[in-house]
Amino acid sequence: MICKKCQYELQEGWIVCPVCGTRTVKNRSTKKRGNGQGTAKKRGNTWTGIRAGYSYLEEIDGEMVLKRKRPTKGGFKTKTEALLWASDDTEIVTSPKLIELWESYSKNDMLKLSHDKQVAYKIARKRLEPVINKRIDLITLDELQEVINSACDTYYPAKDIRDLLSNLYQRAMASNTSIVKQNLSKFLVLPDKKETEAEPFTQEEVTKIWDIYHRGDIIAGFTLLMIYTGMMPSELMRLEKSMINELEIRGVGAKTKVRRKAVIVIPSFMAPVMEALMNYAPKNTKLYPVNKDRFYEQYYASIERAGVRKLPPYSCRHTYGTEMVKAGLHPAMVQKLLRHSNQKTQEKYTHLTVDEERKAVDGVQMVDNVPVNH
Repeated sequence: MICKKCQYELQEGWIVCPVCGTRTVKNRSTKKRGNGQGTAKKRGNTWTGIRAGYSYLEEIDGEMVLKRKRPTKGGFKTKTEALLWASDDTEIVTSPKLIELWESYSKNDMLKLSHDKQVAYKIARKRLEPVINKRIDLITLDELQEVINSACDTYYPAKDIRDLLSNLYQRAMASNTSIVKQNLSKFLVLPDKKETEAEPFTQEEVTKIWDIYHRGDIIAGFTLLMIYTGMMPSELMRLEKSMINELEIRGVGAKTKVRRKAVIVIPSFMAPVMEALMNYAPKNTKLYPVNKDRFYEQYYASIERAGVRKLPPYSCRHTYGTEMVKAGLHPAMVQKLLRHSNQKTQEKYTHLTVDEERKAVDGVQMVDNVPVNH
């Protein structure tokens, strides 16, 4: 054995070189900190605590890679303080359960959404029942996709589930100590979006609805109210009698700020109908006190009695917009009556036939290249 400093040949068992005094055997340090207790490093004039941390899987270029995260905190004056922080794992959490995220979200951010969206998310929450009690970091993409596939046949209910999950993932990822690093909801595959354009009732069909109303079908009166005001079904179901002042409705608008502030004007000829509707449930504060399922049941039964097409309640609003255009109202007035913030939105609510468009064209005569209305 040779001394590393002076190259003197040492005999076995010598601890110190007799020539230069260099130790030949290093002192073995005793390990003072157990596994998971963290460590500390000096950086400048302060110490930084480094916790043991945790491991997690992250998808990189299509492959799941095991990564490790070690939380750190600097600025400690002494090594003891840094080590004390490093050994305290009370701030380290894995991840909450989906139900815990839902309870937090539903009592805070969700309350800022419209009433309709809150209802949609509550329905989506029920459809998440198969995974609702699992830690969010342990829920796989396949499990979430199975929920979509088994619970939803159409696009919009599936979209509600995906949007709700996205909000819950964002809450989980917002914490600095969270191990959730990826929003799996963006990988979910939804059913095809099938857009079907709503149709309006014809004038003959509206006449038939009037006929059964006059024969005592009070539900037909609620259908007529939607047809002649452009109210949406959700607005009708939440309409309080106190919101009705003579032939004006205030405060029932849904979805947009413009709609919530707008006044709904009821035609004068609807006054007798409104009186009958106000007396439909005299002891109730709501004009039409039924739940969503009962509403649709009564609506479809009524239009079947009228002998008209089985069009959805939203067709009443499309009928209203179409008739406003046919009556020759200015587009700005139609926009106001439909309570749209964007004039382009009303285009899908107005349906004119070629003959009706021809009447509008024939009503303009060209004289010296200047259009003159008859």
